[in-house]
Amino acid sequence: MDEKGYIYATVSGRKKLEEELAELVAKRGDVAEQIKVAREFGDLKENSEYAAAREAQNNLEIRIHEIEDMMPRIKTFSYKTADTATVNLGVQITVQNTKTKKQENFVLTGILEVDAEKNYISNESPKGKALLGKKVGETAIIKTPVMTTELKIVKISKITE
Repeated sequence: MDEKGYIYATVSGRKKLEEELAELVAKRGDVAEQIKVAREFGDLKENSEYAAAREAQNNLEIRIHEIEDMMPRIKTFSYKTADTATVNLGVQITVQNTKTKKQENFVLTGILEVDAEKNYISNESPKGKALLGKKVGETAIIKTPVMTTELKIVKISKITE
């Protein structure tokens, strides 16, 4: 979520979240039935089935509430139309560590579509926040509790997937 409270996602990412919400809402009846059956086992204070069913219901409702809270705040973006003049959501970035001279490539994306294996990092991460709005040739300073890193932006491009 950015400073305005927005959560950024592609149309596909938003759709996945909507599908998850629909699946969770559909599970409400099953969980209610589990609670009903567990109540029939007797004393609720010592009924582990009832406690487990109530915990499942609580976890389900928490996740439903989280998604319902996110949905109106989602702003969509597209990898295909990403502006490469500066570091923006949806761009591929090549950076060089100013100390080690090691280069790294990654894609800046919204929090819902982070994928470490594909090197998709969040705009909400320390690295993402520091790079947003920078141009080729500029240096971003990434401060974390453990260390400070300087990354020079070598290239900004559209992703090639």
